[in-house]
Amino acid sequence: TQTEIATGLGRSIHEIYRILLLLEKRGYLFRTQSDRFRLSLKLFELAHMHPPVNRLVECALPVMRELTANADQSCHLVVREGQNALVVLQIDSPLPMRYSVALGSHFPILETSSGAVLLAHSNRAERDRIVERIVAAGEGQGTREEIEARLNEVARLGYEMRASLAVEGCTNISMPVRDHVGAVVAALTVPLLPQKAARFDRQTVFERTRTAAEKISGALGWGEANSSSRADPERRDYPFSD
Repeated sequence: TQTEIATGLGRSIHEIYRILLLLEKRGYLFRTQSDRFRLSLKLFELAHMHPPVNRLVECALPVMRELTANADQSCHLVVREGQNALVVLQIDSPLPMRYSVALGSHFPILETSSGAVLLAHSNRAERDRIVERIVAAGEGQGTREEIEARLNEVARLGYEMRASLAVEGCTNISMPVRDHVGAVVAALTVPLLPQKAARFDRQTVFERTRTAAEKISGALGWGEANSSSRADPERRDYPFSD
């Protein structure tokens, strides 16, 4: 509501009234039937118009479609937006029962495997700054030592594979996507949902997710020749056993 927004910003209703009207007129906000303001998807649409994000989505789309067909699982692509993970592309599983994440969704960065992969591969100063804020805010993501241990393990392995914090029985498989200089610009994640109709076991889905992330990275210009941080395909230290 206007009152809640004014209180949150430490401003009077009169100060924010015209701003809210303008944002509503421009399509950034809309009113619900209960006269509350909600964000529209216009900011998300603007982000997609930004060349780096647009190119990322264009490169990832065919690869992710292939992945869902060859894994019988949904997948999504995530970028970091401050201390949040933002879903910029979502492809549904071909199976009738599926788990998917809404396009444009924001999540606190450490509530997701995608966010952990992105933060683990951020530059050290940025990573430390975000971890400091998370710990100071008491967001329930563990102690500083626990957070650092998780991020260090993700950086060491080159991926995260763990039980979902949001959906019981679902396992997140998340891989980094690199640009032409090797910087991690996105995370490709499969929320693996076991079901009888699925044709592929977890190890197969893991391998195909990793291959898909490498294909997207290749399309962005990250080649085999300079892929020194690529996970070793012969490693079998997967955190599961079928």
